[in-house]
Amino acid sequence: MPGQGGIAATFRRRLVDGVCVWLALTASVHADEDRLSVRSAAIETVQGVLLLNAEFDIVLPEGARRAIRDGVELTLDVDLRLYRERSFWFDDSVASLAQRYEVSFHALTERYVVRNLNSDAQSTYATLEEAVEQLRSIHSLPVLDRSLLDPEERYEARLRAMLDVHTLPGSLRMVLFWTDDWEQHSDWYAWPLKP
Repeated sequence: MPGQGGIAATFRRRLVDGVCVWLALTASVHADEDRLSVRSAAIETVQGVLLLNAEFDIVLPEGARRAIRDGVELTLDVDLRLYRERSFWFDDSVASLAQRYEVSFHALTERYVVRNLNSDAQSTYATLEEAVEQLRSIHSLPVLDRSLLDPEERYEARLRAMLDVHTLPGSLRMVLFWTDDWEQHSDWYAWPLKP
């Protein structure tokens, strides 16, 4: 039967092992959270039109990078919502805008294609990093005519981004069911909006 010193040593060893596992799990959770986030966002008014400017942090996991190179199309959804603030009730939804971008690899030209699925405009890049860099910024995206907002009211804008798992072929979705590499959602980024 182990003595008091043996029990204490075993307890310390298990405590250290437990702390190491906890730290590893915490680090992986934070790493996942940092893969996709809204770094900054603002709406400016130019000639009576509200325009969105936003910056995103996008870190694609290695599995996503390989899949794109192998022909999988990855879609980034950007969701913007405008709310009228109300004091004694839920905020009132005023407008919403969904912007979608697709990243794919064209095997014949060996170039990466970024396509705006709303406008069908596209551009090509030599590397995946250049293509992802294009997705990290939105500049002067028309949102709403300013005249539709009441200057006497208070408004709030909310923005988030999502990598769309549903663009994957069914067989890949089954294989990747237990992984989180394909389900990336940023938190909502909110800020006051002055019409």
